[in-house]
Amino acid sequence: MSEKSKSTAKPERSVIRRLGTNLLAILRTLVYLLGIAWASGAVYYDAPLPAESGVDRTFLAGGYALVVFLTLLALGSRLRRFLGWITAIALVAVPWSLKKPVRQADWEPAWSRMPSASTTGDLVTFHNFRNFDYDLQGGVTERWETRVADLSKLKGLDLAHHVLKHDLLAHPLLCFDFGDQGHIAFSVEIRYRKGQEFSPLRGLYKQYNLLYLVGDERDFLRERATIRNEPVRLYRSTYSLERIREMFRETVAAMNALQENPRFYNSLTANCSTSYIKQAPPGKRPRFDYRIILNGLIESLLYEREVIATDGLSFEELVRRAAINEAAKEAHGDPSFSARIREDRPGF
Repeated sequence: MSEKSKSTAKPERSVIRRLGTNLLAILRTLVYLLGIAWASGAVYYDAPLPAESGVDRTFLAGGYALVVFLTLLALGSRLRRFLGWITAIALVAVPWSLKKPVRQADWEPAWSRMPSASTTGDLVTFHNFRNFDYDLQGGVTERWETRVADLSKLKGLDLAHHVLKHDLLAHPLLCFDFGDQGHIAFSVEIRYRKGQEFSPLRGLYKQYNLLYLVGDERDFLRERATIRNEPVRLYRSTYSLERIREMFRETVAAMNALQENPRFYNSLTANCSTSYIKQAPPGKRPRFDYRIILNGLIESLLYEREVIATDGLSFEELVRRAAINEAAKEAHGDPSFSARIREDRPGF
């Protein structure tokens, strides 16, 4: 190599080295800031302050973040800053990790009871099976029942997609078809205490208990499609009957597990979509896709992976024809509600 080539190569390597160093510094700073932001949120939402303490949580969380930030600036070396950051995060993360879900609380009526199931052969007996009734003026008749399902009659699985206020978020329900025994629905939800409302940010912290509700499909779908008047779409799954039976057992097992070991809801890791995935054995979990988290978009994922029956329709046409709101309103008081909302839907 000529002297000129060598002199040219050295500056190039120097530029690349500086660029790499700068990128690592930016990444390190980003990690530090994200850690401080998470810990400040944990201080704000989960610090065990008595209601009568009078301490302003915003002031407490902001003060924590400011002290940590200024401390890191004051620490000279990179190693000291790293150790200081680890210590500051640990001061919050360790006690936060020890926080447990509440077992007794003043729950909202729709989430007041925790369901369970016992199995004898093919017979599954549900306790605290929800079967609320609704009139079109918004009146609610609360009914908690014992319901027996015969696994030998399980013939299919339908997926309900309840669209929430923001297009990026939705609520999926599993509706198991037991033929002449009707449709049994599962819904993974927040167990709301009185006065609580949903917030995706609060859901990142230990603010809500996780709950598996089981009930009559007419309860869950009428509440959403006719009382709340929020968009609901219904799809027929293409899973084999063997896999559907496995999914039913997995869902029952996950529901029962919450009796002994209550868990927190989490907007990312334990929500109404990811809970279904995590309950399945590792070899049968679907590949991750961002639409599992942004589950308002999950219909397109189900379509692409051929998890739902399409009848050869385009995605847009399938979504349009899967809407059940008008049919649900017309069949609101009809004992044949489940059959009527499936009339002329693709896959049924």
